[in-house]
Amino acid sequence: MAAVAGKDDNVDEVVDHVLATRERVLVERDGAPAAVIISARELEGLEYTIDLLSEPKTVRRILEAEAALQSGNLYMGEELAALDPDARFVVRAVTGGASLAAARSSADTRWGLVGSEPARKALDELQFHVADEARRFIFGQLLIDPIGSGVELHGFLARRLATKVETALVIYRLDSVKRVVRLVEVLNIGGLVGRQDSRHW
Repeated sequence: MAAVAGKDDNVDEVVDHVLATRERVLVERDGAPAAVIISARELEGLEYTIDLLSEPKTVRRILEAEAALQSGNLYMGEELAALDPDARFVVRAVTGGASLAAARSSADTRWGLVGSEPARKALDELQFHVADEARRFIFGQLLIDPIGSGVELHGFLARRLATKVETALVIYRLDSVKRVVRLVEVLNIGGLVGRQDSRHW
């Protein structure tokens, strides 16, 4: 924590500082630490991380999916059609190949996609409406704005992002040099993560 706020500081200025710098601000009362101000996205990432790390089977699934990506057990290019077997979000060409919803042009800002075999299996195991929304997200918003679409995980799960879609949690990594989203895993989380027990002030 690089900044310290006191009772005389303007709350809007402190929040602006937190959002601009991603720093945590320690609030002191009577010279002693009383609270910390962090961004809502940072809090969400911390909560997801705590919830995920509390489930060893879930951590194991994430690590196994990462290993699958590293070993080449993945889908890319035309093979991405396997992630969307009903072709609702991947457009199949007449020749039988597949492409993302629109052909990428030189001006296209969409990211590329690589998906792990465990992520494909997990999508197939979700309830239809949840799988549908997860695929819509993966082939849509995720490839348009992968950084803004997710929250960063922390600690042991650092360098991964997560996005909750219905009752699924989409876990992914970014290769910013190649502009590729690496879809690691899709977890059926139900009520596991993203507790909404914070008060709004």
